[in-house]
Amino acid sequence: MEDKKIRPVILLNMAVDTVNGRECEVLISQYAQRVSDSGAVPMLIPSIEKRDNIETLLDLADGVLLIGGRDYDPRFYGEEPRPETLLTRRRPRFDIAFGKAVLARAMPVLGICAGCQLLAIVSGGKLIQHLPNAPEHTGGAAHRAQVTADGFFSQACGTEPGNSLTVNSFHHQAVDPDAPGRGMRITARAFDGSVEGIELAGERMVLGVQFHPERMDDLGPRVFGLLRNAAADWKITRGCKSGR
Repeated sequence: MEDKKIRPVILLNMAVDTVNGRECEVLISQYAQRVSDSGAVPMLIPSIEKRDNIETLLDLADGVLLIGGRDYDPRFYGEEPRPETLLTRRRPRFDIAFGKAVLARAMPVLGICAGCQLLAIVSGGKLIQHLPNAPEHTGGAAHRAQVTADGFFSQACGTEPGNSLTVNSFHHQAVDPDAPGRGMRITARAFDGSVEGIELAGERMVLGVQFHPERMDDLGPRVFGLLRNAAADWKITRGCKSGR
């Protein structure tokens, strides 16, 4: 169901960084701008690991965007860090708690780059800590990716399984294809076979993409529009169930 008059609320996590010697919550504005441009309302959640905060803001939201960012500590998925893994992410436990709380709900979720990897981790999956051809995936390199199965990824990209498209690339890690997470299926792969898209089996939109659609004027509106429409449907469904 799609109603352009409905403006669902999308909850975005943020990064934590040091600015002028002080720890700050930060967000690259493209994420929020794409959410707003899609017809949804962006809402930010600070990286405070407090369950009441997380649950209260999720109560107000109709969908979730998990943003990109730095590497997650591989000890979250049972491995020791490799030398190439950067352990510079601040307050990493918040994202793990947030991701688990999000998956426990029925609302739609989009994970971008590290957000895609987070979906795998909180689902019990693992990552490849450093791709053997990592330079081909960093710095915004453009490469081909193939849709491998029907799903939300193919809907967002407007193409069918077996077809390819060009995406950008800003990562050196990727979801382990042998351990994408419980219930997660791989629906797109990069030119080298590495995972480009994962999603939860079933009707609920839980989609992770390894590329950065917020930086793409062709795919960006399609991907964020899909999240907006799924969140609008969830908002309507939730309102009907609550009698609002």
